[in-house]
Amino acid sequence: PTTDSPTKNPTAAIATSEPTASLSCTGMSISVNVFTDKYPGETSWTLTNLCTDQTQESVGLDALYTAEATEYSNTYCVPPAEYTFEISDAYRDGICCGFGDGEYEVIYDGKGVASGGEFGESDSTTFGSCEPAPTSPPTLPPTGSPT
Repeated sequence: PTTDSPTKNPTAAIATSEPTASLSCTGMSISVNVFTDKYPGETSWTLTNLCTDQTQESVGLDALYTAEATEYSNTYCVPPAEYTFEISDAYRDGICCGFGDGEYEVIYDGKGVASGGEFGESDSTTFGSCEPAPTSPPTLPPTGSPT
């Protein structure tokens, strides 16, 4: 279910779309966790699929982050690919430390791939791969015994 209003509870999960249960995700799971500063409406982010050059997910200014000092946690099911995650602050002072102790974390396929809070206008990280996952070589059938 989608929660429409944020809460001051640091473990609150606020979703922009229906959350995807990890068992039903046929792609890769990506979680974006943002703890807002005193000006949450200045924060936005974009997840770009570099294999297709398309925006996979995004949150715009004043779109999701409306409560200060609040944790927002969103999980998305995305295709396996190489991605760039870019978080931006419209006032160009990051989300930590001048006006609150904001921070962010991105988890892709169960691994932390990006985190921070102290940046100017934006911070970006690239992770994943456009190459298919390696597969095991085929097993050859046994051969007859030598004669």
